[in-house]
Amino acid sequence: MVPATLTGSIPATRVSLDGVTPKWTAGDRLAVFTTDGTLCPAFTADQDGSTTTFTGTKPDGSTLGFAIFPYDASITRQGAQYALNLPAVQDGTLGSAVMAAPVTPGEENTVFTNLLTLVRVSIPAGMRLTRIELQRGDRVSGSFTVDGTTLAVTPAASPAEADRSVIAEKSAGFSGEDVLLCVLPSSSRQIDLLLTRADGKMALVSKTLQTAYTAGHLKKATVPSNLAFSDFARIGAGTATQQHTPAAQPERPQITNGDFETWTFDGANLPNNWNSFQTADGSYSGVCYSSSDRQVKRSTDKRPGSSGSYSCSIWSRKIWGVVAQGNITTGRIRAGAMSASNAGNYNYTERNWKTDTKYPTKNPAAMPFTGRPDSLVYWVKFVPLNNANNASYEASVSAYLHDDSDFRTTAAGTEPVGTRIGLAAKVFRTTNNAWVRHAVPFNYAKTTVPSYILVNIATNKSPGGGATGDYLYIDDLELVYPDAINVQTGANGWATLYADFNAQVPDGVTAYTVKSVSGPYAELVPIPAGSVVPKRTGLLIRGSANTQYTFAGSRGTPVSVSGNLLQGTLTDISRPAGTCRVLSPESTAGMAVFGAYSGSQLAANTAWLTQ
Repeated sequence: MVPATLTGSIPATRVSLDGVTPKWTAGDRLAVFTTDGTLCPAFTADQDGSTTTFTGTKPDGSTLGFAIFPYDASITRQGAQYALNLPAVQDGTLGSAVMAAPVTPGEENTVFTNLLTLVRVSIPAGMRLTRIELQRGDRVSGSFTVDGTTLAVTPAASPAEADRSVIAEKSAGFSGEDVLLCVLPSSSRQIDLLLTRADGKMALVSKTLQTAYTAGHLKKATVPSNLAFSDFARIGAGTATQQHTPAAQPERPQITNGDFETWTFDGANLPNNWNSFQTADGSYSGVCYSSSDRQVKRSTDKRPGSSGSYSCSIWSRKIWGVVAQGNITTGRIRAGAMSASNAGNYNYTERNWKTDTKYPTKNPAAMPFTGRPDSLVYWVKFVPLNNANNASYEASVSAYLHDDSDFRTTAAGTEPVGTRIGLAAKVFRTTNNAWVRHAVPFNYAKTTVPSYILVNIATNKSPGGGATGDYLYIDDLELVYPDAINVQTGANGWATLYADFNAQVPDGVTAYTVKSVSGPYAELVPIPAGSVVPKRTGLLIRGSANTQYTFAGSRGTPVSVSGNLLQGTLTDISRPAGTCRVLSPESTAGMAVFGAYSGSQLAANTAWLTQ
């Protein structure tokens, strides 16, 4: 190797900025190729200035042929083409600019030409941006070649997603300054800037340039000081299946054997999980029941449209001259006094029925229950004596939701044992020998979740009321729940939702629709907690990690949603891989990521972006 020198100037080719000509800096390094394609060790600038001398070494006997700034040992040559790489992450200065020049033997001055287009982004004072990303539909950064003779730049084909943008980042933030981005030339005239504020909010600025991205030219973009910032999701390069637990209906328990189809405990004389006088306890339990005078029976007289085979019939009779109303309960009857209206007689939840040695029973005398239904629906046919139609002949159906106690009900109402959480109750007169459907709403006194349900059904609203021979048929008790759906977020706090009812966004959650997709980002429109979202709206959900949220149906006025790009399904559907984008495990707590779908079936109540 022998010493060599090269004089380089940049009168206007490193791009003059507002009339200021850039200068070389002592220590700048050149990549210099000989005419036979050998890359020499780096040539180094001796001094600052618009013209400087670069010194280095070359193979003895060789001739310098082509110089590139800055030096990069990975630059290669094939024929007349030199292969280079433009980094996608830059520092916002001229540091990423690439210049080149053919070296003509015998000429003292080698004039360098800028191979790239510079974009100057002016940031207003007070707007602290930690990230500035320039996007374009074609290749913006990455691999390209330059012709050693014409200096024509040719970007490599088939750019990856990361090659479609260049990024300048600074943790302290850019504010009140100009940021320079170096990009590959292109015939495109579109510029999209994705700006990230220090608080993580983002904004997209789009502009159509007057001229294309010509090499050596400067493009200017000024960020508006009143720019609105919002949330964005990223379109990931990887693949994904559904990376969160699909939405599901909340628990909706029902009354056990509420359809009265199971009668194995005492044959046709008592439905399973229900009790009457034959399983009563208390000091008068032996008086109030006789096997020859039962007051409950399985009936084939069922309500219209029932898919079952049976209903339950109960009736009243006289015991020692007192009318004993027909009475069944999911708890147990306590016969503690002779007088029907005495407080010693009541229906109650007996939680320890399995270990009750004094009054043992094998039929459950307590019904655990943790739901919060909206209403109780049942079918009845009530035939009081002589089909009487007055207040003395009113039957009763009631359902008490209560706490973890031996809750009881008496003629005077509930006793101070236990806490009532909710109640659905109705009294009614003759149904004129026809089946009638009743829907009775629950009124809630507490917001807590109940532990048990106590359902009481009687031929008369008052103990000792009515007449001997009052008949009541009841069938198909059903608990109806309000519209609601549970959403389980993943480890990154994100999920999607698509519901068939207007749903209220719960506390602790922000819901989003997708307004637009630009390059690798999707712009989100936030819907805050407490808002009502229209049914069949695809939503991106953000909450705490691994947390279940309940979206309840609401009759409130829904927010206006338009142009939402999220689609969804109410049922499991087949979907070929690669035809949509779903939440990806690449998602972080700060940003959701959508990846190309790699599965075959999308789950019900989930949402996605079209490919």
